[in-house]
Amino acid sequence: MKIRYNLMEKNKTGNYFKYVIGEILLVVIGILIALSINNWNTNKQETKELQNYLKNIKNNLHADLIGIKEISVFRDSSSAYSRNYLRLARKDEIYINDLIMINNSDYNVFKDEFFKPHKSGFETLKNSGYIGKLNGTKIEAKLNEYYYIIDKINEEEESLNNTVESLEIIAHSDNNKLRLIEICQDITKVEANFNTPKKEIMKLLNHPSWKGANLRNSDTSNLHQFYTQIEKLANDLISHIDNTIKNHN
Repeated sequence: MKIRYNLMEKNKTGNYFKYVIGEILLVVIGILIALSINNWNTNKQETKELQNYLKNIKNNLHADLIGIKEISVFRDSSSAYSRNYLRLARKDEIYINDLIMINNSDYNVFKDEFFKPHKSGFETLKNSGYIGKLNGTKIEAKLNEYYYIIDKINEEEESLNNTVESLEIIAHSDNNKLRLIEICQDITKVEANFNTPKKEIMKLLNHPSWKGANLRNSDTSNLHQFYTQIEKLANDLISHIDNTIKNHN
């Protein structure tokens, strides 16, 4: 302040304005530096937040990979059960071991299973507003593709399970399913009981409800293609997420 007054008292107006402009420039530079530091801190914090969201998605993807393997094994075994069932239903003669296998299998056609994806990380990212920071990236494209395939799997599995369930209701209403269970229980107790109801067994095995359900379940190739796709996409996403986090550290 004293410098300003001295310059004004000595009528050194030109120098005074130069001094004032210098002060203004220093203030502006100080503000710009402060804003730059603030922006840097904000970007750093936002990058950290985004990385946390991506880490959660990565954890979900690892869990999904386990689920994909489990449901793939189940579908393979369940489809094999149904193909075997249809083969037996076409035979002229059925043996006791065939019937016991059909009744006791863990992959009975009426066993309801489906893939359970983990979406918490992706949903949290969408709700946070940070998903916009992924615009135009490979991660965004892969995430959209991944969850699109997840929806397709859900539709395909729902169609399969609903069809089988509706046929199971018919099997129950016609007493078909319970009667076959009763026969199997009798045979398990006394093997000689098998010879008497052979014709009835073949009739039960060829009932439209059982045959329809097993026919629908015998070919799940579409689902397997989807499982293969999301397995690859999950691994690709994990790799992209790891690289993104590594490049920003």
